[in-house]
Amino acid sequence: MIIRKSALEDLASIQQLYKDVARISGGIARKEHEISEAYIQNFLSKSLDNGCSMVAEENGKIVAEVHTYSFGIECFTHLLGDTTICVHPEYQGRGLGREIFAALLDYISNERKDILRVELHARESNSGAIELYKKLGFKVEGRAEGRVLDPDGRIVADVPMGWLNPNFVQ
Repeated sequence: MIIRKSALEDLASIQQLYKDVARISGGIARKEHEISEAYIQNFLSKSLDNGCSMVAEENGKIVAEVHTYSFGIECFTHLLGDTTICVHPEYQGRGLGREIFAALLDYISNERKDILRVELHARESNSGAIELYKKLGFKVEGRAEGRVLDPDGRIVADVPMGWLNPNFVQ
């Protein structure tokens, strides 16, 4: 397994990964029909321009991706958001999500000391993801009631979480 920074050339493979994960209930927020080339191009370009995107690759196949990027607003230059992780269903439960996410945070800690904060949101019903993020150092910062429509039709809270870079230099 190789974990590396993403490149624009990975777009089609990342799109296929997101489609594969979107097919399983609760995998990611978007449904398969919402995983367009434009969607992947948008977050990949933003992440490569001012953020970070990493992929895990096995035998030439991308099996996981994590990204985060700047909002492009001056008062938020110290933070990255819209953080998303996607792990292929066949690789879930093996610690790969933790490994690739830790690599992203390690990169930010060591190479992006200008970044103080990384933000993400997790569905309250996705307790496994919330526990993973806590183990990585994210803190629960509240609940946004009635924000997410779960695949089973329930409307659940969204849980905003934040991680602070221990190596931040202003």
